[in-house]
Amino acid sequence: MTTKTKKTTAVMAAFAVITTASAGFISACAPKAENGGYTYNDYMSSLATNWNPHTWEMNVDNDILNFVASPFVDVSIDDSAEGIYQWVYEMATSVEDVTKANVADLAKYGSSYTGTPDAGYVYEIKLNPDACWQNGVKITADDYLYSMEQLLRSDMRNYRANLYISGENALAGARAFYNSDAPIYSPVVPAYGEGETPDYSLDITSKNVYINLTSEDMTVAPYSFKFLYEREFIEPEAYAAFDGAANAYGYIQVTDDNKQAVYTIVDQYLSAFDMSIYTDEGKTQINEDLFKEFLFYISGTGDHVTFDKVGLYKVDDYTIRYVLNTYEEKGYFLSSLTGATWLVYKDLYEANFDTSGELVTTSYGTSVDKTMSYGVYKLQTYEADRQLVLVHNENWYGFDKDENGDLVRDEYGNLVSHTKFEVDGKHVRQWQTSKIVIDVIQPDTAESVFLKGDLTSWAPSATKMSEYRTSDKLYSVDDTYTTYLYFNTDLNALKGMDTAEGNENSVVVRNDNFRKAFSLAINRSEWVSATAGYHPAYSLMNGLYFYDIFNNPDSSYRKSDEAMQAICNLYGVEYGADKTYKTLEEAYGSITGYNLTEAKELMKKAYTEIAADSSYGYTGGNIKIRIAWSGGALTSDHQQQVALLEKYINAAAEGSGFGKITLEAVGNVDTPYSQVPAGKFAIGYGAWGGAAFYPFRNFQVYMDPDSYDLNEAGCWDPTTETVTLNVGGTDVTMTWQKWSQSMMGVGEYATADNATKLSITAQLEEKYLSKYYSIPLSSMTNNTILSYKVSYYTENYNIMYDFGGLRLMVYNYNDDQWAEFVKKNNGKLSYV
Repeated sequence: MTTKTKKTTAVMAAFAVITTASAGFISACAPKAENGGYTYNDYMSSLATNWNPHTWEMNVDNDILNFVASPFVDVSIDDSAEGIYQWVYEMATSVEDVTKANVADLAKYGSSYTGTPDAGYVYEIKLNPDACWQNGVKITADDYLYSMEQLLRSDMRNYRANLYISGENALAGARAFYNSDAPIYSPVVPAYGEGETPDYSLDITSKNVYINLTSEDMTVAPYSFKFLYEREFIEPEAYAAFDGAANAYGYIQVTDDNKQAVYTIVDQYLSAFDMSIYTDEGKTQINEDLFKEFLFYISGTGDHVTFDKVGLYKVDDYTIRYVLNTYEEKGYFLSSLTGATWLVYKDLYEANFDTSGELVTTSYGTSVDKTMSYGVYKLQTYEADRQLVLVHNENWYGFDKDENGDLVRDEYGNLVSHTKFEVDGKHVRQWQTSKIVIDVIQPDTAESVFLKGDLTSWAPSATKMSEYRTSDKLYSVDDTYTTYLYFNTDLNALKGMDTAEGNENSVVVRNDNFRKAFSLAINRSEWVSATAGYHPAYSLMNGLYFYDIFNNPDSSYRKSDEAMQAICNLYGVEYGADKTYKTLEEAYGSITGYNLTEAKELMKKAYTEIAADSSYGYTGGNIKIRIAWSGGALTSDHQQQVALLEKYINAAAEGSGFGKITLEAVGNVDTPYSQVPAGKFAIGYGAWGGAAFYPFRNFQVYMDPDSYDLNEAGCWDPTTETVTLNVGGTDVTMTWQKWSQSMMGVGEYATADNATKLSITAQLEEKYLSKYYSIPLSSMTNNTILSYKVSYYTENYNIMYDFGGLRLMVYNYNDDQWAEFVKKNNGKLSYV
């Protein structure tokens, strides 16, 4: 748990703080002040455009959805002093694992399982009988079933169907229903493994054949051409010939009219691997077998499947059962229920259907009149590119009522709600914010708006952090994301960069010892001084990852013996009775990731190896490496960060034989994560994080190209390269990809105990980091300055509930009082 230290200053003491503790609550009263509400003024650089729970794509869309929806369950404070959280039921009144009593459901709906499971597959959700739509209509089990059926409809292909047809929360039978009556696009050349002979025998002369332009519903290669275009394997002009032309399933039929354009994009992709679709220099003859590997044909249609074959069913009007396709422990299932549900309001959803195209679409959730809330707030006004306003939804189930059933309002006319659960031993006011106003404001102008009192919070940039670092209203919170450098070590790609991409002798990064020396040369404690309060990182996962948080709040992966030992092994730090460090904790605590002496030795070794290997073509001279640093413009902070890295690497290279090394940060890089594996940059700078409560899945982002775009794809192929780990005393060999999948779903160790999973994960972390395809730099922090208008419920941060969030936020001023306060300060507030 991280604690924010609070200081009292003369400025703060001078404020006439108005607390809600003295405010009385009366029933159905009229407001005493015209603007006595509690408005939270926020900003975004662009507003949400689609908060339909079935089709939203951007985070800003999901942010709005979560205001107008309530989750099945939430997490809030139990004891703020001790950092103890509690599950809070919202749209559900209980969630129970009923697998043992309903094991027959697994076969009935087609779950993937072995043996006779007694837990982790079937969950019964008791629904909140008080839940209503904003128009007062009750929400029942039928609403949930209708909404899921719409979400999974094969003739809609809804974007968010992926949450329920694949992954840990996939419903049994959902994929079959999703593909019901839909065309099946099969590869002309069936998938084949390394060393296997491709089967080119299918005669396609009388078949319609297709290329995959945009389909993401792929279980076999090749990738979609959109995927390849976004990673710059295909030139914009070539892709433009097809952009927007795919059918409803993401495919384009190859015809005489477009065949030449198809040859062009296929050849551009193959050229990255020194291959060609053509067999002659004049590009008139096609390698027909190779071309077949990019083609699909319709092999049939999916079986007709009705929704009653999907593992979501009604027990009674206020009970549903959720049958998972694969095992999921209850804590993780509960965690998956903390976001907006899949609910849509039938009449409004269907009233906005468009059936004119190949697929059915709906514009539900794109404007005020097309939105039906069931959350704390409802949408009041929406002006695209300008402003969005949300206000209390009077039909939300959680507002207080008096003995006559009338809504309770405070002395200013605001709706009142108290927690049904106890926080620090008492029921406290929640959701005091009566209105949320989100304006379109660009980050570089937000500070001035905030200092005028027109924003309730502001996120300072790294440049501004030094100015506000000691502010009483600054909240700095560690994030799960770790920043790091990632590489392309393919020799041919590096030579191409030296020739055509502005690098000079960047071939040296192929050498393992060169990259390891670079890592050990970095003084991370100094480097983070150029960031927005980040912390040094020596591993891929920081202290915010928990392996059993639902049963043990202290179950930090990073603090486990297995994880600490892995990093001690990586950096060669020993411990024991006759060593400098007596215990594992002492040894791990000593690690800084910085060892210039060893870095210098490794640089000399790297130079010797590279000079002796003629394939590098390097025998000395200066080195220049361009780094894909940012998708936006570079800032002075970025330049300082790269300057430090350049200082470190040159310190290590001094006297090694290498010439001067120049690192050049490049900004405004379109899709920077993809440009490194595409061979445009030798090094990239980025960050990975998330999935804090299940660290056993995190290595998929480095090892599973079927699930993630691998930033290090220019270094290796984890789908074929194997690694041996020791599991319970037995050596087990699998591909890196299989290991990354092994503790999820139907993986070999998905139901193993935590000790086994910790061991596997720690071994993966150590062995992967020792490749130095990735070099950790820092753990990110989120920095927010709160207006004097509000306070968080607690100053003690907890990853499960933040500082209490908007739910428990307390207002020190209502809108009238705040306006008066700002006026007395001449519209110029200070937070330093």
